Amino acid sequence: MKKFVVLSIALIMIATLLMVPGVQTSAETSYTALAEPDDDWLHVEGTDIVDKYGNKVWITGANWFGFNCRERMLLDSYHSDIIADIEMVADKGINVVRMPIATDLLYAWSRGEYPPSTDTSFNNPALAGLNSYELFNFMLENFKRVGIKVILDVHSAQTDNQGHTYPLWYNGTITEEIFKKAWVWVAEHYKNDDTIIGFDLKNEPHTNTGNVKIKAESAIWDDSNHPNNWKRVAQETALAILEVHPNVLIFVEGIEMYPKDGIWDDETFDTSPWTGNNDYYGNWWGGNLRGVKDYPINLGKYQSQLVYSPHDYGPLVYEQEWFKGDFITANDEEAKRILYEECWRDNWAFIMEDGISPLLIGEWGGLTEGGDKLLDLNLKYLRSMRDYILENKFKLHHTFWCINIDSADTGGLFTRDEGTPFPGGRDLKWNDNKYDNYLYPVLWKTDDGKFIGLDHKIPLGKNGISISELSDNPTSKPTTKPTPIPTPTAVSPTPSKGAVMYGDINRDGKVTSTDITVLRRYLMGTITDIDREAADVNLSGTVTSTDLTILKRYVIRIITELPLK
Repeated sequence: MKKFVVLSIALIMIATLLMVPGVQTSAETSYTALAEPDDDWLHVEGTDIVDKYGNKVWITGANWFGFNCRERMLLDSYHSDIIADIEMVADKGINVVRMPIATDLLYAWSRGEYPPSTDTSFNNPALAGLNSYELFNFMLENFKRVGIKVILDVHSAQTDNQGHTYPLWYNGTITEEIFKKAWVWVAEHYKNDDTIIGFDLKNEPHTNTGNVKIKAESAIWDDSNHPNNWKRVAQETALAILEVHPNVLIFVEGIEMYPKDGIWDDETFDTSPWTGNNDYYGNWWGGNLRGVKDYPINLGKYQSQLVYSPHDYGPLVYEQEWFKGDFITANDEEAKRILYEECWRDNWAFIMEDGISPLLIGEWGGLTEGGDKLLDLNLKYLRSMRDYILENKFKLHHTFWCINIDSADTGGLFTRDEGTPFPGGRDLKWNDNKYDNYLYPVLWKTDDGKFIGLDHKIPLGKNGISISELSDNPTSKPTTKPTPIPTPTAVSPTPSKGAVMYGDINRDGKVTSTDITVLRRYLMGTITDIDREAADVNLSGTVTSTDLTILKRYVIRIITELPLK
């Protein structure tokens, strides 16, 4: 049954590329052949996320929901040609899409059950008859085609448009065991396809509603075996995933409340400003990572795959205390300082500042138009977060909420109001105000404005480049290396073994940073003609990324002899 489904999907993909309007198949298309399946995995070095060659990357994306909902699809298919939408998103420079999904849907797929998706073939003929599994893979193939990567996010236990409001990762028939099994199945199933570069284990663990919080109904963070200990469950789930898929990034969100003494010894506690005892720190759902100081996630040999991921919003989502008082009259710089000191620093910014991990702001954003009395404060918040992200480029990654037109309390990059129509959008427009002023400034771009994707082969949309193109771009190179490489200067070659000049990979009689570039391109598969014997600078018998690291160290004079014995 599974083999049949995979074959069906492959045939559907081929047919779709031939029949869908807007999908070109000629040699002139700006969308090249599909990416290599296994060359774009990322990992963490200090507070940077880097590619397999050690180049720093910046994840600058947006959220696109629907597979977590009853419809089991990207909801904008209702309104438009979804292929045109995906191409528009790539052309606008969004290099990652965070895709919410539900545990029960993943678990069904793992058992060979494929619940239907809502039929939107009236706008998308190519989607006619596809079940949820086929449709999901169809979306992955189209993201791959335009150079977009995916972070898969378990948004809720059950496919429900309001499922994210439930505070925990288990609910009803979805147990902790099923939660873990579903994730391990996903890891095994997609471990050879680097379109999905990361897993966000659970969206926004939080407490029960109301002022009186009940520990038995709320996510906590400590070193206990409590069933609601999110730190324990996240760590155990991550380790189980990484045993079968050691290349994937693991994103762990925070919780909502954290005890000021770090000890969860209350079965209930009152957070009311009038009747409560004020002994817990509160924050956004998923935004409280204070527990990392006391109880950090420990993935052992897989620690380099861990990224912490808070969420943060403005006053139009909820008027938190830090949006009151001095924030109201503060200028932008002062507003940013208030947010940092009253919320960001102690809830999550310390994680990157203390060198623990890079961060991904998994959700931020909000309404940018309308007549709400808090709109001006919301725009001030958005400017503050935008500027803070930019100030912490490469340490602070983000996925904006959201692309969809369907988010009531934030709006989306798609709109029906003021904006720019686009081919295939039908009744959707692109929200220029939201994009130009808040998202565009914090997208990864070259100095001349080209968007930078995370694929080594496929450029990001019509207006972008791939990482491999960036690596060969002298003006951009310093921003993508953990260690800057100086202007090429000849290094006196050390005594060679026989007639081999180790490090002289391009055979020009010198060992320079040009050889570094040549070796990098060889490892990425973009060239094949090098002196392989000279490239094997550690005498291992093969040419690998280890040789690239050694050559870098030699050229910048950290080591003085080649080969490295």
